Amino acid sequence: MPYADINESLSLYYQVKGDGMPIVFIHPFVMGHNVFKHQETLSERYKTIFYDLAGHGRSSKGGEPITIEGLANDLRKLLDHIGVEKAVLCGYSYGGLVAQEFALKYPDRTVAIIMSGGFSEINNLTPKLFIKTVMFLAKLRQMSIVAKLQAKLNKSSKEDEQEIFEYARLSDARRSYEFCKAGLQYKTTPFLHRLKMPILLIYGSKEKPMHHYRIPFQKKAPQTEVIFIENGTHQLPPRSHLEFNSAVDRFLRPIDERYRVEETVEAEGLG
Repeated sequence: MPYADINESLSLYYQVKGDGMPIVFIHPFVMGHNVFKHQETLSERYKTIFYDLAGHGRSSKGGEPITIEGLANDLRKLLDHIGVEKAVLCGYSYGGLVAQEFALKYPDRTVAIIMSGGFSEINNLTPKLFIKTVMFLAKLRQMSIVAKLQAKLNKSSKEDEQEIFEYARLSDARRSYEFCKAGLQYKTTPFLHRLKMPILLIYGSKEKPMHHYRIPFQKKAPQTEVIFIENGTHQLPPRSHLEFNSAVDRFLRPIDERYRVEETVEAEGLG
């Protein structure tokens, strides 16, 4: 199984499928890379990179508390290990925070940002209640309960539910708690104007408490595109995967064409 050694105490599990413009998928808390199971079909055109964050899935928990900045640094080292200079960042829910931090720290390595249910800060009650419930259960080390909840919310089939549960239950309680807490405190709203790369926000039409999170992006990063998937919930990558994948591919096609031209020019220049 492929692992990237990030430091002496942290090894990240990852999978790479396909060739072409790289897309790295970043999962939420108390889950793992397999929540993006249905995005593997995108490997027919793109180099898809799936990995488990520190303290999640098959990755080790590391020796340092989780911070959003730390997770972005881990991702940079992972891409260095794989040999990927630039990538599209696709973050699902909390994974979008890692994508934003990476893009702010390493804009030259960020081709574009895609966020499913994305936000620059958490400022309303509904998501806060869910996150604090997860934190409470993590503090009690009741990770199986959280894993069951995440599996039920993210299933598109009974098989998916079992697979997600088995993987989510591997999450370390302390690291899950730290990830949740770090996200509650994280805020990129004052810095969104620094994001110059293409941005796509995808929301489900039914996740109305999340819809207002698009506004600061549209105001401060006017290149942002917003798509609402009809009858979609917050769990778009697994539950509305056909529509989600189609939206991602439509957004990336023109970016991919430019990427291929640049790669060809660079290759010819080196030759």
